[in-house]
Amino acid sequence: MPHPPEFDHKKLIIDLGNTRAKVAVFQGDNLIDLQYFENPTPEIILKSDLAKHSFKAAIISSVSSPTPPYRSVFPELFFIEFNSKTPVPISNCYQSPSTLGADRLAAAVAAHNLYPADDALVIDAGTAITFDFINKQGEYQGGGITAGVNIRLKGLHTFTERLPLVEAEFPEFLIGRSSKESILSGVMNGIRAEIDGIIQEYKLLYPELVTIFTGGDMFYFEKKMKNNIFAAPNLVLTGLNLILEYNLEK
Repeated sequence: MPHPPEFDHKKLIIDLGNTRAKVAVFQGDNLIDLQYFENPTPEIILKSDLAKHSFKAAIISSVSSPTPPYRSVFPELFFIEFNSKTPVPISNCYQSPSTLGADRLAAAVAAHNLYPADDALVIDAGTAITFDFINKQGEYQGGGITAGVNIRLKGLHTFTERLPLVEAEFPEFLIGRSSKESILSGVMNGIRAEIDGIIQEYKLLYPELVTIFTGGDMFYFEKKMKNNIFAAPNLVLTGLNLILEYNLEK
């Protein structure tokens, strides 16, 4: 394996999600480039504007298995395929670590780095909405998973005979006066109330809780919450960068 580079060199961070991928370039702790791809094969990345950077290390996180063959395209890099056996700078107390989504763990790493003296709850609003708790001792405990916005909207259309497929938007009303408005009110106001309620449940256990909001659907809800939250749209990428640096030190 190539010798680990210095931390000021550029690093390639690849986060392959359920519906799209984020590919970022970090220099030290700084995010200096970010692009989104629908199908980010290694060849597409090499042909994109990201190829202008000279990478010295890379990490890839994927919700699919096996991970696409990026290592063979970047053989000269210090390369990590992030999985449950990858060393991380926090304690993972999840009972089934091999089933834990890599994005959830990476977000917890970033949250603890941002608020090392606090109990933290990460809410990631993506294809699924996940809740992940890490305590002030740096111990990842677990959390919850529920259906995201589009899963709920598509589910209502798919599993009922007459309800239409509605495009997501946050309604400025509570009382829906058509099927479309009723679906939007039920789904979007329901998710907002659900998230607020879960935050309150965590605060009963951890009164000084810090709540961090991330994910592609974050923008629907971040200004609608009753609870105070900290928005961090690139939390998972930041966590992956921290994990890469942690392994470079070894």
